[in-house]
Amino acid sequence: MSNMNTALVTGGGRGIGKETAILLSKKGLNVIICSRTQKEIDSAVKEIKSLGNGQIIGRKCDVSVYSEVNTLVTEALEIYGRIDVLINNAGITYVKKLIDTTEEQWDQTLDINLKGAFLFCKGIVPHMIESNCGVIINVSSGAGKVGFEDISVYCASKFGMIGLTESLAREVANHNIRVMTICPGEVATKMQEDVDARYYELNKHKMLHPRTVAEKIADMIFNDNEYRNGITVDLPS
Repeated sequence: MSNMNTALVTGGGRGIGKETAILLSKKGLNVIICSRTQKEIDSAVKEIKSLGNGQIIGRKCDVSVYSEVNTLVTEALEIYGRIDVLINNAGITYVKKLIDTTEEQWDQTLDINLKGAFLFCKGIVPHMIESNCGVIINVSSGAGKVGFEDISVYCASKFGMIGLTESLAREVANHNIRVMTICPGEVATKMQEDVDARYYELNKHKMLHPRTVAEKIADMIFNDNEYRNGITVDLPS
């Protein structure tokens, strides 16, 4: 798709989100990134400005709060006039057995990982329908297809992401909008390190680099002949 000019990336302060924002900016797109951490946003914006060709703005935003999502989408549309690409990447995880997981941890994980994607889709899809074009990529996980012990809530949210994608893909199929999921295996990110620092140190050399995931995401955006609406793309580590 050659007429893309603006992308919004959630969880853009680090990891997969930041690498995706860098790549899209290098391709000349205007990019909006958001994160709950202002320091990470400021640092990422500075880095992307030095590497990219497009405009970049960063905003603090809790993806699970409708009013914050709505404010960000409204501002992005005021600045750039359109949002052609949406990458729902923001995510958290707790490493706990289901019986040790609190209701609050369940709510927080589902709110950020799944409700956040719902809120951004709800805010942006009407504008994509209006311009009769758009690409949405929801970042799921290998844990969105296979359940793993001690991350049941994370798995539930990532399985949900695939269902959300497939349903929305059918709803927008007649509007030249593609909605897709990517399921990376283990990725060498801070979230992965926070889960188990020792395991991360021993295995990070075998994990996917966030840039590798970003490159696949970019391929999915621009190569519309190969990556059709509604598909899930596996990217094993």
